[in-house]
Amino acid sequence: MTAGPAPGDRELRSSIVRLARPMTLGGVVGVFVPITVLAMVSRMGINDLSIRALYMPMAFLFLAIQMAFDVSNQAAAALCRGRDRIAEIPAMALSMAGIWAVTGLALSAVLLGAAPLLADLLQVEPGVRGGFVSFLRWMSVANIALLGPVLSASSLRGVGRAGAAASITLSNAAIEIGGVAALGYGTPLGVMAVPVATVAAGVSGTVLGLFHLRRAGVWAPVGWRPEAARRLLSVGVPVGVSYVLIFATNLALLWVLGPFGPKVRNGFSTAATVQSLVIIPAIALGSATAIVMNQQRGAGRQAWLAATMRAGLRVAALVYVVLALVAWLGRDLIGLLMAGDSRTADETGRYLVVVGLTYVSFGLVLMSLTAIEQIGGGPLVIALNTVYSAGVIGIGGWLARAWDDPGALYWTIAVCNVGGVLAVLAAARFVRRLSRAEP
Repeated sequence: MTAGPAPGDRELRSSIVRLARPMTLGGVVGVFVPITVLAMVSRMGINDLSIRALYMPMAFLFLAIQMAFDVSNQAAAALCRGRDRIAEIPAMALSMAGIWAVTGLALSAVLLGAAPLLADLLQVEPGVRGGFVSFLRWMSVANIALLGPVLSASSLRGVGRAGAAASITLSNAAIEIGGVAALGYGTPLGVMAVPVATVAAGVSGTVLGLFHLRRAGVWAPVGWRPEAARRLLSVGVPVGVSYVLIFATNLALLWVLGPFGPKVRNGFSTAATVQSLVIIPAIALGSATAIVMNQQRGAGRQAWLAATMRAGLRVAALVYVVLALVAWLGRDLIGLLMAGDSRTADETGRYLVVVGLTYVSFGLVLMSLTAIEQIGGGPLVIALNTVYSAGVIGIGGWLARAWDDPGALYWTIAVCNVGGVLAVLAAARFVRRLSRAEP
């Protein structure tokens, strides 16, 4: 098959932005949920805030599983779309769902026993320990309910229906926030309203997802697809490992900051939550770029990949100049809005004044790595993430403890973010090599 000349840069950027726009909205809403829940929990009581702050690094472990299946299914759907074999998508998604259910139940079983050990590792205060252990165990079960909406949305994005996928995320957000508001205040549940609301969002999101799939014509007789496991191994496992590295890094950083007290620990956790909102456009742009590239690969147009990657990077650069300035200039207001506590807000602002401007390079790095991990570059992404995490934890953690100053850790993160530009060059080289390969 002859690929022909690649579309113009403007056309490629338009294709990427058209997909990324609703994906960014969905991603922002998806991250807005834990941010809003954190703000709500902070007003339930200091113990509830501590439980939620301690849980945040654990959330990346559940997110690792979620993203492994999300990205694998999305890549498979995009390839099927490029090959004009849409009828295979439902069976692939159902096969992914079965594997996810088994994996989630196994993790829940492990955490039933390991939760007290994690409480010891994080130096959880005695008054919070019991609540943290219970919250972690229930959340491990509740997250399994999200497989329906996640796989439905990823199938829709893969075939180009990013708007329908975003509507599932919006619905989930409304139900989860509403559930926490209704059950968290004035009832004995408190922070335990979060897992209850998560399950409710998962059930309703599954129903809405099935409706959109049927409406989009992604509806056919289903059965087991052996390639689902292969797709998970080639795409999902590297993505999951990357998120496990994020989980391990955040867990290690909370351990590093433990001796500085709950003010610093909670302030850093709040800043990390803000950062998770800032990076959503990079992940959306990277995923949108990967969807376009996977559709090109499915159609035998490998030669177009490098031009598509360059178009995605140009869009990301424009977006992150603006976002970095907003994060840096608005740091004090952001801290007050997020934390609901002036001491925690001060620490959040201290983090953003050091790291905020480096979001320009950090956004380009995330966009590049998100794109290539969905087109077969998973091992390279793992290697680059490992180097970054080792630098932040090893150097930053040592300096913070040696100088008795958490600011040393923040400056190390900033330097590593700027140095991450080398990862963008490595990702671009990977795409150039792939674009010269045989279809």
